[in-house]
Amino acid sequence: MVARLSRLLTFPLILVAMLGVYRFLFFPNWGIGDAPREFDWSRNEPWLIEPQQDIPEVATDQQLAKVLDRIKPPRIGSGNVDSVNTNNLLHALRLWGTEADFGDPELPSGAIMKSYFLDNTQFNRLAGNDLPSLYWVSGQNIWVRAWEEGRDARYTTTSSYHLNDILATLAETGTPLDTPLKLQEGHFKVGDLLNSSMNDFHLRQFESEWSAISYARYAFPVMKWKNTYGEKITVEKIVDNLINAPPLNGPCRGTHRLEALVVLYRADQQAKQLKTAVRTRILRYLKNVSNLLVAGQTAAGYWTARWPEGIGARDDNKASLRERILVTGHHLEWLALAPKEILTTREPIVRAGQWMVRTIDELDEQSLVDTYGPLTHAVRALCLWRSRDPYQIWKSERLFETPAGPTESEGT
Repeated sequence: MVARLSRLLTFPLILVAMLGVYRFLFFPNWGIGDAPREFDWSRNEPWLIEPQQDIPEVATDQQLAKVLDRIKPPRIGSGNVDSVNTNNLLHALRLWGTEADFGDPELPSGAIMKSYFLDNTQFNRLAGNDLPSLYWVSGQNIWVRAWEEGRDARYTTTSSYHLNDILATLAETGTPLDTPLKLQEGHFKVGDLLNSSMNDFHLRQFESEWSAISYARYAFPVMKWKNTYGEKITVEKIVDNLINAPPLNGPCRGTHRLEALVVLYRADQQAKQLKTAVRTRILRYLKNVSNLLVAGQTAAGYWTARWPEGIGARDDNKASLRERILVTGHHLEWLALAPKEILTTREPIVRAGQWMVRTIDELDEQSLVDTYGPLTHAVRALCLWRSRDPYQIWKSERLFETPAGPTESEGT
């Protein structure tokens, strides 16, 4: 009996021991670290990373207006909560901004889209009252409800798709940290959401790209802090994580890691706090990636998930159209904000931009719906390369549209 009991307990005891070793190896201070910290932010406004050039050959004003008209926010039918998708609304907000107003009650304005993420009442009005809140609160921490595979469709489509993507988008759209965050549990601020993100951040975090972007736009030049687990986080470690990962690691074929590095580098052009060696390392890495993209661009002008192969990717014609749009749009986007010195020729950008314009023009309506997220990245990239505000150029081009006059038969 004792021998049998001993055999039954052997594996659980070994498993517990292994978990203990793992904890002390990777989180040596877990359980003995600081309580969640409330940071004292020196800045209330996020760093704004502005476009740097205007290249009409990438997309003319007329071409921009035409593709923008096809990528307006998804329609939200009156009372049809099944049409609400948090990920699509987030992508629409970062493309169109907070000032957008399309004059159509079924097309959410920029203000409505932003309030969806800041006010639980607005969230319930659009998504429905029978769904859990977009956020949940525990003590001093605020978390965003995460997307989960295999759950009820309405639950998943109204959840956040990527860790801290909402916080990063709020920063990108210029939302101050003292902006009210009205939740079921009470009134908070966007800064409270950032506090939770910084406290939870660790160096093995899954999909840490948006955490890094949020840090770079909001918290930098805070150079180091200790997370809830007692782990010391430094900006150098964040850069190491982003650069040392395999090229395709992370969402959207590794492109959001590149975006995070660009945002941090451009923020430091204003803050001037990074060590020269760190700045040089970021610049060198981005330059190497841009060289791969120049060498591996297909004859048609797009890129695919094989982009890390450089010239070996040039003949890749097997990628799906969705993948071509996703990879090309994301690369165009981070390159538009990157330091000018990493790309010495504009030809690849012009070719990719014109391929994207033609492709969007030829897409059917269902493809526009199915590929909405990647398409917003692509169209935003085109606008960045023109240093144009998407809503303003869409609005200005519509003002010049001449209504069709009556035909001869209609006029008689």
